[in-house]
Amino acid sequence: MINAHSKSQRWIITAFGCIATFLFLASRGFSDPDLNPEVLVLPGIFTTPETGFGAGAGLFVLGRPISGSRGSKANALRVGAIYTEKKQFVVRGSLEKYLNGERDLFSASVVAQEYPDSFFGIGSNTRVVDEEKYISHAWSAQVKYLHEYSSNFYFGAYALLSDERIDHLAPAGFLARRTDQNENQINGIDPVRLGGAGLTIRLDTRDDYQDPTKGYFVEGGTILYRKAFGSTHEFNTTTLDGRWFVPLTTVDNPLRLGFQTVITSSNGSPPFQSLAQLGGRDVLRGYFLGRFRDRNLLAFQSELRIPLRGKWGAVGYAAVGNISKSWDGMRTKEFKPAGGIGARYRLSDVQKVNLRLDFTWGHETPNPSYYLSLAEAF
Repeated sequence: MINAHSKSQRWIITAFGCIATFLFLASRGFSDPDLNPEVLVLPGIFTTPETGFGAGAGLFVLGRPISGSRGSKANALRVGAIYTEKKQFVVRGSLEKYLNGERDLFSASVVAQEYPDSFFGIGSNTRVVDEEKYISHAWSAQVKYLHEYSSNFYFGAYALLSDERIDHLAPAGFLARRTDQNENQINGIDPVRLGGAGLTIRLDTRDDYQDPTKGYFVEGGTILYRKAFGSTHEFNTTTLDGRWFVPLTTVDNPLRLGFQTVITSSNGSPPFQSLAQLGGRDVLRGYFLGRFRDRNLLAFQSELRIPLRGKWGAVGYAAVGNISKSWDGMRTKEFKPAGGIGARYRLSDVQKVNLRLDFTWGHETPNPSYYLSLAEAF
């Protein structure tokens, strides 16, 4: 039996290992191709329904846009850590590196966390009063390699490794019983190790990768988790992410519309942590991340992005989404609406990175949810 002190020590070692790894990659990834990269050190506060208020710091090393490329096609390193009022501690890092004459993209990310979280059950009819709290201790690492076969078309592969254990389960609760209020079996209570590999394709005509004004982006992928890869659970997850941006004026920084469709489907025996989830800072803002979760997800989002004076901008947001056990069970009347408004401030002109503040509502939230974070939702 491993005591709590040993577990914390192991987690801290993992977290600092993440930082050390990415600082090493930074020293190799930003040499000759990126003379005078833009370096941002951003301490700050943020808030989301999942975290409450939090504080953190991030190191961003942003390479100069590659000559002749669109927008932010450039090498980038990001390392950061946060701590929240709910005692959530997360350390993460990511690296994007262009190779082979900028035709290949290698990306990697690592995350380590100690994260008090909530579970409401599985399905679209769970209730807020069903909330159960638990604590997740986890780390994950993912790598992806994309090759540009022709203009705007990419094909590649990716792999993922993760490890998670949960504790502080409510006595006689859903997680402790391994069955929710709808008699759904709950996998993932025992320690979970995931090992997966998959393929992805991408079609991308956007004029910028961070804050596009026109063009479209379509990415689809399938990842297989198998015991042969070290996974304790065997299942498949397929995702499709489609985005479309339409300028409404002809100036350099136009008023524009953005649309997104997200589809996710899983089969096999996924742990509850790997089920598709509505809510959070990116898909269906206005709902707690994981408030609704199941095998299949369908969501539609739209934004009106309004440039204001200087580095400032504003956003109007509307979305609907739903989850279900099977596609036959994806009922129109159960789709969850969300909407809101937001403000934007351009932190980096090199890669058009925005600080965003969103005030959003869902059908369960008479008071708005607040999201203060970096980069656009899509």
